[in-house]
Amino acid sequence: MMLNYDYPLYRPPSEADSMIFQVTLGCSFNECSFCDMYRSKQYSERSWDDVRAEIDMMAKMFPETRRVFLADGDA
Repeated sequence: MMLNYDYPLYRPPSEADSMIFQVTLGCSFNECSFCDMYRSKQYSERSWDDVRAEIDMMAKMFPETRRVFLADGDA
């Protein structure tokens, strides 16, 4: 099983060594005049079942992971 990413995917430089976990897709506001990072995505929230399944999978595949960045916009 692969991690489920919806591209484009962004993270701050300070999170370069963190595993990325997309909790939401896109940005819930998406109208800021200074930001157009998520204009190509329609906002949606992942189902709890999907989130839980991916957390379980990540824990099994990457047991040494110590940092996880919750993405997308405003996550």
